[in-house]
Amino acid sequence: MGMLLFVWIVCIYRLTQPSLHYHAVQTRTTNHTKLLRTHNYINLNDRETLQHVLVLTHLQNDEMYLENYFKLLDKSSYANKLISIGLLVSDSTDTTLTTVYQQVDRLQNRWRNQFHSIDVYQKDFGFHTIVDLDTKRSATLAKAKNFLLSTTLKEYHDWVVWVDVKLHSYPKNIFNDLMSVDVDIIVPNCLKKRDDGIVQGYDMNNWQESDQSLRYQQKVPLNQLVDMTTVINYDKVPLDGVGATFTMVKATVHREGAVFPPFVYQHELDTEGFAKMAKSMGFSVYGIPAYTIYHF
Repeated sequence: MGMLLFVWIVCIYRLTQPSLHYHAVQTRTTNHTKLLRTHNYINLNDRETLQHVLVLTHLQNDEMYLENYFKLLDKSSYANKLISIGLLVSDSTDTTLTTVYQQVDRLQNRWRNQFHSIDVYQKDFGFHTIVDLDTKRSATLAKAKNFLLSTTLKEYHDWVVWVDVKLHSYPKNIFNDLMSVDVDIIVPNCLKKRDDGIVQGYDMNNWQESDQSLRYQQKVPLNQLVDMTTVINYDKVPLDGVGATFTMVKATVHREGAVFPPFVYQHELDTEGFAKMAKSMGFSVYGIPAYTIYHF
């Protein structure tokens, strides 16, 4: 009788756990099994007021950073049940994928405080063949981000947050703090502490155009990359470019078509091109220089 009760409790526990999925993505398949079709009706006009967050991260040979990555997310003040996580593992030659499995199993098989869902995808993009060519690597990174976004974004997600796996620390209230700014795209100031104790800027892709850069862009074709000195300000400021160390985006921005261009768009590509594209679509892009996070 005791054994039957134990089995019943385990079954009930398993049925109530959040979803956990692993995906190995292949370019072709020989599986011709007929898929069972299902039909759903979802009324998107009748949404809960709770804001659901989708955290997206691209991984490549990042095994040493994963424990801290999940620790920071788990310790945030935002409810784990409102956080979905999407991970894309590409071109890794270390134990990144195995380490991801171990961390996810540990988190999602707890008795409480699980994340809403964690999806892990494996797909190579040929990063290991790119040698000393920043534009080629940026274009490939853009393709990887777009793939991860298109496979993970669900109708119930309100925010998409692009988080760098190599972040050392950020405030526990960061999700609530950035949401409260109430703009379409918002980024904190990502800094790095050097070994000698000096703090310096890290994510230089978060920038604002200067008068000089705008004048220069009038002289070059739109499909040509431009790299210029930009304005430095310490208040909440509108930005023209963003990075991806911690970039919080209202999901509607992506849903309406703003992605990471793997081609030069208005002199930029990847994350900076995304900011240019979003602004040209009428969305607001802001940064908070005084709100700091730290990179390894």
